[in-house]
Formats: sequence, structure tokens, C-alpha cells
Amino acid sequence: MRIRRNNGPSGQRAARVLLVFALAAMEVAQAQTATETVIYSFSDFPNGANPFAPLFRDPAGNLYGTTNQGGAANVGVVFRLSASGYKVLYSFKGGTDGANPDSGVTLDSAGNIYGTTYLGGAANAGVVYKLTPSGKETLLYSFTGGVDGANPYAGVILDTAGNLYGTTYQGGSANLGVVYKVSAAGRETVLHNFAGTPDGANPYAGVISDASGNLYGTTHGGGGNDTGAVYKLMPSGQMTVLHSFPTENGGGAAPYSGVVRDSAGNLYGTTSPAGAVYKLGPKGSYKLLHEFGGAGVDPTQPRWGVVLDPAGNLYGATETGGNADVGVVYKLDAAGGFKVLYQFPGRAFDGYPGFPNASVIVDPGGNIYGTTPYGGTEGMIYKVGSAGGETTLYNFEGAPGGTKPVAGVTLDSAGNLYGATQLGGAANWGVVYKVDSVGHETALYSFSGKTDGAFPESSPVLGPAGNVYGTALKGGSASGVAGFGVVYKIDTAGRYTVCTRLPAPRTGATRATWSLIPQAIFTALQGAAWLAAWRVRA
Repeated sequence: MRIRRNNGPSGQRAARVLLVFALAAMEVAQAQTATETVIYSFSDFPNGANPFAPLFRDPAGNLYGTTNQGGAANVGVVFRLSASGYKVLYSFKGGTDGANPDSGVTLDSAGNIYGTTYLGGAANAGVVYKLTPSGKETLLYSFTGGVDGANPYAGVILDTAGNLYGTTYQGGSANLGVVYKVSAAGRETVLHNFAGTPDGANPYAGVISDASGNLYGTTHGGGGNDTGAVYKLMPSGQMTVLHSFPTENGGGAAPYSGVVRDSAGNLYGTTSPAGAVYKLGPKGSYKLLHEFGGAGVDPTQPRWGVVLDPAGNLYGATETGGNADVGVVYKLDAAGGFKVLYQFPGRAFDGYPGFPNASVIVDPGGNIYGTTPYGGTEGMIYKVGSAGGETTLYNFEGAPGGTKPVAGVTLDSAGNLYGATQLGGAANWGVVYKVDSVGHETALYSFSGKTDGAFPESSPVLGPAGNVYGTALKGGSASGVAGFGVVYKIDTAGRYTVCTRLPAPRTGATRATWSLIPQAIFTALQGAAWLAAWRVRA
């Protein structure tokens, strides 16, 4: 599971501003039994957030996919994007029904939807599920986390008898993952336990099949050199290692993605870290078709594989590279010619740019579809035409009332609470909120991540006239979140003002500096005891 951090760029800890106020003294008698009342539960991303998986396109042109987060319980959704708009088909609850899908979905001829979740289920080790076209879920199998497998990153494929096939990243006899089969009735069979050497270990990718029922896939680790392998698994259960990646140099190794297969039996896939596109012949011949990471803005990290069109062209996306260094969509033609079709403009902040994190799909007209987990606000669905122009089909919105309230709250005389959330709001840079005495929340201000600030992490305070004052950790400069934060004011009419923008800290022998909040804030608060401490720690 991918965990989003908000601690600043690598190698640097973010400057933090802490307001310490003595507004009132209060004695609270200690009760023998404490009781809790939930006044307000912060909203999630109702339509989903952070899609990590590739899309599925049905014959009518509808797109289906999953998000890793968001939904009613903030543990992901299954969605459909059609000509009539975007619709959440199922919102995971985070219990036995599953949670946090990393993989996409597949559909049968009746329109039923099949997939996996990485977490959730009876043992919180993931599940295999089925949805009807209307969105009713059936739990087909819940992994126990033992010999049956655990934590499937990959989705499933479907055979004509309704059996599903996939892999788990962990579990099995050696806890290195398995290849499994789940029948239409929900019975699971482990087809292969990965042992590490020589067959591979910890597959991120799922499997594909040929007309004879053979399964093909990759492992991220294990193999002859512990750098991953390409394997073939026959219906009899016999496992054959088709290729062990030699090293992480000279084209890379440790594949995250699986393989695609052409009519001649050739397999194609990608490697990491900088990455390459490779071709593996039916007799085991291995050839690098393109190596990434050249001079200039050449893209890198094509982690999530390629798709193949009828003419033999390969398409994929990278996580880095391009003018903004947040990834590209590329084409590799049958003759080996490489072309960047689209460069994502992205939004690079805190090490989480708007890069494409999933493979792409291609329709019969040569249009390319994919998702990004962090582009837009909380991810997006995009389309790149055959000529290279991009269209954003859907932007996943942020939580309107805010999310991740890392700071405390301030109470006024009428019983209203004031606070801030680190994320959420219109642009997902955080909000300042008010919760009244009956639990109704109002977002007083939604940060844009520009000169107004971003990521408020301190509790706001109230001035005698009812104005709200506080700080935001980032933003405040023309370059947006690259700034070092702001001190803000929200008046009783809801008008937002930046009182001061904090300059870059001066570093010294102790790597620590102090800066007082401007005198104007002290005057506005009319003598409230306060001190602003601004530290930069090594």
C-alpha cells in the first residue's frame, strides 16, 4: 500500500511554526469514567481518491476502475465512467468486504465485475470480489494470510468457465507469494508457491494466459539472481522460469509489471528502476527494445508495463521524465522507434508529483486511456489521442470539509470549535473549519496551495473581535508550496488575509533559527500570551 507523506522534500525537514497561547485558565474535575461524544467526523473523498490501477474498457466504450482511497469509509471504490458521467458502483467499507484496492477490474460477458483488494477481509489480507452491473458485491474469497496467500497487489483474469486467476504478494508456504485460482463458487486453490530461488518471489503483477491455459507472469524478487524472473505455469502445475533478470544495471530488473503476449508467443514487459522495455522470445531469447534514462528529459521508471496493439506497437507511461519531470505517455513502434506522445504538466510537491502510476489501455481508434493517482486534486482519468493531445475525463475531488486534522481546536464562548486540516478542500491543500455546538461543520477557508498558503498544521486562535488567526506550513510564495508558510487572518465576514509570509530560514552551526510572529498579530490579539517558534532541524 502506498502511503502519502507530507513532510517536505527528501533531505530536508519542513519548517514548522508553533503558536503557544494562554487564553484562559480552566480547571476540570477528573471523572472516574470518561465518555466520548463524536461532534464531527471529517468527510472523506466521496467519489474516490488516488486511482493506482489501469482501466478496463468494455465494448460500449465505458471505463471501469478502482481508487485506493476515498469513498464512504475512505478505503476505496469501484467506479464506471460512461457517456452519462462518473458513477461509484461500490464503496468499500473496510471490513470483510475488502479495503484499498491496488488493482483494476475485469468484466465478464454479462457485465459482472471482478477484482481484488490489498487489505480487508476476515484477516485483513485482502479479498477477491464480484460486483453485479448494478454494484451489489459478493465476496468470493477472503485470504487468511497463511498458505493460501496474502495481500494481492494484482487483479484477476477470467476463463470461459468463470474461474479467476491471480497472484498474491505475500503468503504461501514460504511467505513469498502464490499463484492462485478461485472458482465461480468461491473455492480457492493454490497453483504455485513461490520459493525465491529459482522461481521468483513477491509478485506485484498478475498473470495472463494463452489458448492452452498456460499462465505467464513476473516476480519482483527471487529468480536466479534475486532480481526477479519471468515464469510460465502450465495447467499441470509445472513451473518454468523463462528468464531471470541478471542485475539492476544494463536495462534494469525487479519488474513491477507483468507481461503481454503477441500471436507469435513473444512476451513484452518493463523493468525498474530507470527501466527498459524488453522482449522475450518463445525460446527464451531476451532483447532490450528501449532503455530509459538518457540525457535531457528522457523519461524513467516505466514501472507498470506496456500494452500491445494489433500492429505490434507498444504503449506505456512513466513515473518521471518530461518537461515537468512527472511522467510521460510513450509509444514504441514495431520497428523500435520511441516517441513521447504526451508530457504530464504535473504538480511536484513533497516528493509526490502528478505522475501516471498505472499502465494504459488503447481503444481501436488508437486513443490511450489511463489514470494518475495525484494529478488534478486527488487523481484523474485522462485520454491521449493518437496524435498526442490530452483530455482530462475526470478529476477526483478533495474532501470538501477537509481531511487529516493534525492540529487541535480552539473554543469560543458560544461553544463553537475552530481548527484546521492538513488536506482536503477544493484544491486538497487543507481548510480552516468551524464546528458549531450541534456538530455542523463549515469550511471557513480552503487553501489553494499558492500565495495564500498550504498544509495548515497549527491550531488557529481567536482574537477579541472574533477574527481567526493561524499559520500554514507551506506556500506563500509565487512558486506555491515551495514557500515557507504564512500567517493568516479570517475575519468575521469570512474574508481571508495573509498577514505575513515567512522567509526562508537562515541556517547556522546549530541548524536552528527563531523568528517571532509579527507585532501586528500580537496587537490584534491584545496581549494574549504567545510565542512563535520556527525551527529547522537537521
